[in-house]
Amino acid sequence: MKKWIPLLVICLLAIGMMSYSKLKVSGVAGIRLECADLCEDGEIPAGLFAEKTYTEPQEIRVFVTAINKAKRIKGELDYGASFRMEVNLKNGKSRHYVLNISDSKEEGIRGLLVESKDSGKGYSIPPKNHEELRKLIYGE
Repeated sequence: MKKWIPLLVICLLAIGMMSYSKLKVSGVAGIRLECADLCEDGEIPAGLFAEKTYTEPQEIRVFVTAINKAKRIKGELDYGASFRMEVNLKNGKSRHYVLNISDSKEEGIRGLLVESKDSGKGYSIPPKNHEELRKLIYGE
């Protein structure tokens, strides 16, 4: 039995560290999106914005859920950037991402989330979360 205690402690620490890295809605002050490649020529497409900040709890919940449910994509990525996203935390820190969400209503579309500090690692946003983000960002 005593042989298993160190292994159990290591497993508990690993689980605690994994859950620590997840965002919590209560810890987010706001989320700022900046139109990137879609607005590259200085013209903002109809229905979009140059920059927008989301501060309502239900809006933040949509973003946080999508970030937390995103799954790592294997390999290096080559991608454009629809939006630059800054997640501002209540503790004064922030996290920076590239967020690609299509305005297409087609079913099954996945989004792309990339941490700016490690732009070669991407995360796939599930279709359900993509659709929620699409509605929030593009309206509908």
